[in-house]
Amino acid sequence: MASKEKNKPVSHEEGMMAELFRRYHSNPFVFIGTLIILVITIIAFIFVPALAPKAGNGVGGGRLAFGSYNGVPIEFIPGNYFSKQRDYYNEQFRSSGTNQSAEIQNFQVWRAAFESTVVHVASLEEMKNAGYRVPDATVNRKMALQPEFQDNGKFSAARYRAMSDTDRLALRQDLHDQIIMDRYLADELDLSISTNERNFMKSLAVPERSFDLVAFPLTSYPDAEVSTYISAHPDLFKTIHLSKITINTSQADAAKVLDQVTKKTTTFEDAAKTYSKDEFADKSGDMGIKYAFELNTEIPDEKERSGVLNLTPGGISPVVKVPSGWAFYRLEQPLQNAQPNDSAVIAKARSYIVGFERGTIEDYLMKKANALTTEAQTVGFDKAIATQGLTKKSFGPVPINYGDVELYKSLASFKLNELAGASTSEAFWKTAFTTPLKTPSKPVVVGDNVLVLLPTDEKTTEENAASLIDYYYPYIAGQYSQQTLQNYFMGSKKLKDNFFDTFLRTFMPKS
Repeated sequence: MASKEKNKPVSHEEGMMAELFRRYHSNPFVFIGTLIILVITIIAFIFVPALAPKAGNGVGGGRLAFGSYNGVPIEFIPGNYFSKQRDYYNEQFRSSGTNQSAEIQNFQVWRAAFESTVVHVASLEEMKNAGYRVPDATVNRKMALQPEFQDNGKFSAARYRAMSDTDRLALRQDLHDQIIMDRYLADELDLSISTNERNFMKSLAVPERSFDLVAFPLTSYPDAEVSTYISAHPDLFKTIHLSKITINTSQADAAKVLDQVTKKTTTFEDAAKTYSKDEFADKSGDMGIKYAFELNTEIPDEKERSGVLNLTPGGISPVVKVPSGWAFYRLEQPLQNAQPNDSAVIAKARSYIVGFERGTIEDYLMKKANALTTEAQTVGFDKAIATQGLTKKSFGPVPINYGDVELYKSLASFKLNELAGASTSEAFWKTAFTTPLKTPSKPVVVGDNVLVLLPTDEKTTEENAASLIDYYYPYIAGQYSQQTLQNYFMGSKKLKDNFFDTFLRTFMPKS
């Protein structure tokens, strides 16, 4: 039987690198130039912080504490590393021309600067714990090469002496720390990729297949089938009118309120307005008309739920456990049988089936899809589609690219809603690449559709595409390594992350 579980929503957001690799196949020359610029940008953004400009406009002149790493403060002080990173990212966002609100951009700038500073501080701490020391001679050579001290391409003692002792000491410390960080990142991120690994990555691009596709969406489940389901499960779709009082402190407190209502020291309506903590309190507790199945999550315990459903008009239930605390109910109108052909009932039942009995719909559509496959084997795919009034779509060529990896053509690039969720479906890929060419596939459930595929063509990857993978794979691998390292530090128990509290307190103070 088809799965009755809901599929998780699949994000269609693609990174810049993924988009560029898709663009390669339409214009490889433009792609290569763009990607080279991108690689430089990626390196510059976090892992070449020395490129960041010096601090410009600070925040007043104050010190902002955003947390710590291994006890070392992560602070914003005008002129320090955090400050320079803030200015750097601010310039990057400004020059990118993004059309975002000032508040969102400001948050992104400060968060990026914070995470860069965490990587910086953590790298220094790792090297300190390893006992690494920078020789003074190394720092001296680095100092001598700084643009501030150059005159016609040579070190100028006069320019060196012209800088104040304070600025010179600060520059020396910055260079000292940068040498340590560069050494750490080189040790952690320099990758040696074997020939076998490169060949394996290239092999994943072969073969590429093109497909015709027919989809049977869950939304095509007929109203007549929904009506049949209602008739087969009448208790689920009965309606009832209830009022409710919810207490979220304790069962004992709920019992006290119930006692006041039953002893008529207060009315149900007044108690709801005074004590109830739910969305019905302002309506004197009136929940309106509910379907019986809606109480399955409202009152999880079956015995307690049955007691509420079988109250007499005006009757009040005992205190029962609900997800938000404890509650008791009053029956306003008793259960009413549902009308299977009523459009409102059908719409509600359809929502229930999709949410809780999805497999019922999938099984129905699988039968229709199998009928199409059987007919197509006799009369041909196009004629079978026309006979059933279906629509054919096409996509490809595409290799087996599980998860839409950036190096290869992706399903997302074809922008077909019917393929949502397909890139991470093992069943989809197995069906797509084991079905013989020119043969309709067995139906496969993908997202909110049952699909039938017809592989129309298969080819090996173009040589220039394979060469591109061979050349740029180290950059992609390096990017993942950088992200992994950053995630490691950001998830470390050594990190005390107070960024959000400090940011909100500083930039979004309560009025």
